[in-house]
Amino acid sequence: MKLIRPTNLTDISRNTALLCALAAILAVCLTVTGTEPQTKPPLERSRPDDTGAAAQKGRSFSAEQFVRKTIYHSPQTPGYTCWVGAWQMPDKSLMVSFKQATGPLKDRPQAPQELLDRLGRISKFMRENPQRDFTGLKLANIYLRSADGGTTWVKVAENAYAGPIDRPVFEGSHVALSEGVILRAIDGSQLPLVPDLPRRIYFQRSQDLGKTWGQPEIPPEPQRPMDDYLGDYGDCITRVRRLRDGQLIATGVSRPAGPLPYGNSKAPNHDRPLVMLSKDEGRTWEPQSIVLSAEQQGPGVWNEWDCAELASGDLLCVFRRNDPKERSKQVRWQGVLKKDEKSWTLENYQPSTLQHSGHPELLVTKEGIILHIATEGIHWTADAGKTWTPVAFPGLPKSYHPPAAPTSLRTRYYPRSLQTEDGRIYVFAHNGWDNAYGEFDQSIVMDTFRLKPE
Repeated sequence: MKLIRPTNLTDISRNTALLCALAAILAVCLTVTGTEPQTKPPLERSRPDDTGAAAQKGRSFSAEQFVRKTIYHSPQTPGYTCWVGAWQMPDKSLMVSFKQATGPLKDRPQAPQELLDRLGRISKFMRENPQRDFTGLKLANIYLRSADGGTTWVKVAENAYAGPIDRPVFEGSHVALSEGVILRAIDGSQLPLVPDLPRRIYFQRSQDLGKTWGQPEIPPEPQRPMDDYLGDYGDCITRVRRLRDGQLIATGVSRPAGPLPYGNSKAPNHDRPLVMLSKDEGRTWEPQSIVLSAEQQGPGVWNEWDCAELASGDLLCVFRRNDPKERSKQVRWQGVLKKDEKSWTLENYQPSTLQHSGHPELLVTKEGIILHIATEGIHWTADAGKTWTPVAFPGLPKSYHPPAAPTSLRTRYYPRSLQTEDGRIYVFAHNGWDNAYGEFDQSIVMDTFRLKPE
């Protein structure tokens, strides 16, 4: 606010001064008796503007105080550490999880032929490239914790599991519950050598920061028409988030007709979006009915996706899918899931201006905007996705900027993000891509920055 210097009353006649005083008294009276002025809610309660009014005011955002650092590397080189999850605990500490594989790069055993014959489409990748067969390696989910805002990290758990498949846990599903409990989703079909597991997706809880995990808790969805499938069936629960009202929302993809086909299979490839809500910290889940149009169904329509809660309670969604005009091409689409009394409908379903880049990652910020965070840039929207604008990251080397958004930031692969109470944004990802074992020296990277309104 611009400060105005008071006028020297000695330069004004007494009558004028009296009139000014009376006017001031009248203004005070009007202020006291009139409607209380509206104040902006605290930042912690800010939500994205559904109407686009904020965007129409010409706001823009840049990043400041940007820092990138490696927070973990495997004990061996080249490292295999990838597929990151990130969340904040009730005590405000930060946690991340990721996959790690260690052991010989070559001259190790491979999965037996009879097992490969049962693993469906994932066996194709193992046969074509033995470095995607993780038999004979030490596999573990690593859990790191920081109690000082990411300055230092401590490994609090190394939760081992059996191969030959390297990613049975959906890292993005990790979420903190009350009293320091962690919830995650895991696919029992991707642990083929572990007996007596549900061969479907289930939840587990940890009360000791990931060291040990409880018994499987089977949600009502996603269901499968078989109970003995081994391998990557193709369904998923890749995100569990907390909504504004305290409920948990789990999102992913279901495949009620059968596993994802591969090769020359003529099986249908009709995925459906999965949304479940829980009012009791994930003890019970209520599947949500989603009404889809013909355009919103069919082969290649549903893949990885994410959502962000709008002020209205609707969900802004960004989807990874096949291009309907060029089926071999992956693209970004978007829409808004709107809820009525009995079901959800997907409105404004259309191609997005965002570039394809793995699993979509959305972050609702304290500044009242939503970020889309990807290797192809960080973009923001204040109008439920009608417009996406790059967040500028000034002063960085050219290699930090993606060609699709040359002023923004190229994150590392498959990012997960969060924002703390002080406004700092954290983006965790792995250095590399969807690598085979030993193909690239992977590491876990943390980016931090703050949003600066322009």
